[in-house]
Amino acid sequence: MVSFSMTQPKPFTLLGVLLISLAILTLEIVFTRVFSVLMWYHFAFMVISLALLGSGAAGVWLYLGDRHFSPDQTNKRLALLTLLFAFGAVASFWLYLQYPFEFKVISKEGLSGGAIGWLALIYLTLSIPFLLGGATIALAISRFSQSVGQVYSYDLVGASLGCLVSILALTTMGAANAVLLVGVLGGVAALLFALEAQPGWRWGSVVSIALLLALLGSNLTTNWLQVRTRGGYDARNVLVYEKWNALSRITVYEDPGWLQPFGWGLSPTYVGPDPGHLLLLIDANAGTPIQKWDGSWEMIDFLRYDLTAVAYAILPDADAFIIGSGGGRDILTGLLFGARSITGAELNPAIVHAAQDVFGDYAGRVYDYPNVDIEIEDARTFLARTAKQFDLIQASLIDTWAASSAGAYSLSENGLYTQDAFRLYFERLTARGMVSYSRWYFIADPTETLRMVTLGLQSWQAAGVARPADHMVVIANFSQNRTADQGLATMLLKKTPFTADEVAALIAFSAEMDFTVLHAPGYTPTVPNPVHELALADDLTTAVAAYPLNISAPTDDRPFFFNFIRYSDLGRDEFVNNPAFKSSAEANYALLSVLGIATLSALLFIVAPVALRRDARASVRGSWPYLLYFAALGVGFMLVMVPSIQRLTVYLGSPTYALAVVLFTILLGSGIGSRTTQNVPLAQAPARLRWVIPALMLVILIHLVAIPVVVSATQSWLFALRIMVVIAFIFPAGFLMGQPFPLGIKWVSGDNEAILPWLWAVNGATSVIGSALATVLGLATGFRIVSLLGMACYGLALALALLAWPHQQNN
Repeated sequence: MVSFSMTQPKPFTLLGVLLISLAILTLEIVFTRVFSVLMWYHFAFMVISLALLGSGAAGVWLYLGDRHFSPDQTNKRLALLTLLFAFGAVASFWLYLQYPFEFKVISKEGLSGGAIGWLALIYLTLSIPFLLGGATIALAISRFSQSVGQVYSYDLVGASLGCLVSILALTTMGAANAVLLVGVLGGVAALLFALEAQPGWRWGSVVSIALLLALLGSNLTTNWLQVRTRGGYDARNVLVYEKWNALSRITVYEDPGWLQPFGWGLSPTYVGPDPGHLLLLIDANAGTPIQKWDGSWEMIDFLRYDLTAVAYAILPDADAFIIGSGGGRDILTGLLFGARSITGAELNPAIVHAAQDVFGDYAGRVYDYPNVDIEIEDARTFLARTAKQFDLIQASLIDTWAASSAGAYSLSENGLYTQDAFRLYFERLTARGMVSYSRWYFIADPTETLRMVTLGLQSWQAAGVARPADHMVVIANFSQNRTADQGLATMLLKKTPFTADEVAALIAFSAEMDFTVLHAPGYTPTVPNPVHELALADDLTTAVAAYPLNISAPTDDRPFFFNFIRYSDLGRDEFVNNPAFKSSAEANYALLSVLGIATLSALLFIVAPVALRRDARASVRGSWPYLLYFAALGVGFMLVMVPSIQRLTVYLGSPTYALAVVLFTILLGSGIGSRTTQNVPLAQAPARLRWVIPALMLVILIHLVAIPVVVSATQSWLFALRIMVVIAFIFPAGFLMGQPFPLGIKWVSGDNEAILPWLWAVNGATSVIGSALATVLGLATGFRIVSLLGMACYGLALALALLAWPHQQNN
């Protein structure tokens, strides 16, 4: 944005660029984890928007304040901005932790006014370090424009290293200390810049580093800066263990001393004391118990009375596969029922470490039994690479609500509730094998159970089963309710039809336990219920469409099992005020609120400052094709990138890994692509665009067709090889996506250089909006449609450049 150019940057200056870029990316990923804990997972995707707002506003403000950035003061200004970033990151984070934000929905009016106000304040507060960091990068690139390729390469290397450092920092020191580490890294970057400035700046940087190190050191020993929820278990229970990593925050709380044992669906016929348990929470929301056990079967006999164990009533000597082994409760159940072998898949190594090592003695070393095997990876990845078949594939209330770094709803667990996942389960079942899935059953409105039933029926249909209802049994527990109208439902989905003897055994078991059979082949419930009616519907598609809420079977393209409310339902009190759908309504309101805040912020802090400048207003008259071209690039870039992250989350086994790999690859590819345009003559820019954008559109189409096929074929490969596959797919898109912007700048500058600030502002603003818009559209239409819309944006940009721009230039 600033037009001054200097000589070659010194090595220390380049290292400073690398380090500040590393710090910015580290902060971005760390914030996604913090948002997931403190604000629920709906808000985690907001971080991308925050980072884009900061960098976009930085470029515009740098242009507007160019008189304050004389070339001979460059390194001093770089040091100043970086020090402000270092302390701004710490201060804004501390301030954010003080905000009494509480997310509430009030009927069809949506969010409370206070919630929106606090959310906007959080958004602006946490954008400050990204603004300062973005200004540092923008100033370095503009001041050393003759060496922009070199500066940009150090920027990209730093960003890629930031993806790695964030994971290491979260795993080794937790989120709060990771933010303090970002401050230290910013201080070191300031010192590197200050080495080319006056001595006073060097000493100031050294003192700042010492202060920031003192803050980090003191927090490592005293925990004066902590991420703690304002309610829930953090406020009511004694914390005995805490561990952060790139996937989540793990906390364990002392035994609450309940009068009855912990049970997801414990039978009312059970009478006995609680042997004791610890509760392990994931991101302060989803829980899994660590059951106290001394090795005696009598101590855990209550597990025979839990609805989640119903499959064992007809599966003796089972080879069981547990999805999300967690604290080991389902493994204990399998051992109690005499399972021949038990394989558990747990994505988060911190959970395994807590259950197996930290509290292993308390839990009876259940993970160490000779017939128990624990795999630390995503369940679908393990099932894709193993040839073993199982008699039971079990998932009991798997929903950690943990945030993807890419966006709301992008949960690794959601990848377990899709037709694609269930078809894989079907392939891994023995002839007598069955899937056992347990979900909450709200008696007043059992939408969650109905969606699970739809998922089972449609998945088995897709697998070639003619009458899937004959392969399904659904049993509910209406006792031990958390609320007056809530119980548990377990769906058994068998590879072959249930036999009459199996149905009779399950009915007898249910009667003994005082459970309710909602559906079974050849069985007529004593009281009609919607589960039985849906299972026997003449036309399942019609029945699903006729239901007032969304109970369609999710797919990997639209993996939002837990979102039952469509945007059109948000104004209906009977849904928004229903406790069964409160979280679903909150999620939709969260997405729309952040989209609105992001749009308003982009207009206020990126577009408005340019519009207020008189010479900028004069330059924009009659230049709408230019503005629309750069707006299309900004939106299109995000509509392509966000679906790529979502699409590859299941493949890499973690949303964090998907973000790190995809973001790094796109940044690297875009940087190299942008660098190749530096020597393109102005006259050849149109010709370059004529093949670059069509090539990009072709690559997007190839992604839509080929990625599902390649993912399926290579899901069983080693993690490192899967990363290489992702890079091979994403890099060409990044390489091409990095070229339309600089080519457009070059082309436009030959006709109307004064409009360049507007183009930067419009592109930055639409990128901010596009990051939120991609998730909003993905929820409504699926990410395949979002990718196609991104491709359409690039098509619009090409049409504008080739049709409207020459007309503008001829006039």
